[in-house]
Amino acid sequence: MARLSVIAIAVAVGIACTSPTLPLPPPALPTVSVGSEPSSFRLRSDRGAIPNALIVVVNRNEQLPREQRVEGTIADELGSWELEITANAGDTIDISQEDGTTRSPTTTMVLK
Repeated sequence: MARLSVIAIAVAVGIACTSPTLPLPPPALPTVSVGSEPSSFRLRSDRGAIPNALIVVVNRNEQLPREQRVEGTIADELGSWELEITANAGDTIDISQEDGTTRSPTTTMVLK
């Protein structure tokens, strides 16, 4: 009987691990302000992400060097984050969040 219980638990755990999870929502749009350097913007979000998520920002401006087109940070335990990026007015950016191996759809915005 105990062996049957162990097998039942193992099957239940296996099914739970393969069942689909809820999709990770995209982060909320951040507030945008002028950055501390020329051609930079500061992005800030209060509780707009899931706690401790990896926040990734990609600038679609192909005129920028590749190493300047991607920035990231980790949200705090409340889901708040702040990041300064290299960008120009009119650039389109994509913002996503990651939790473990799950990545959200992007939130897209044009910088003004």
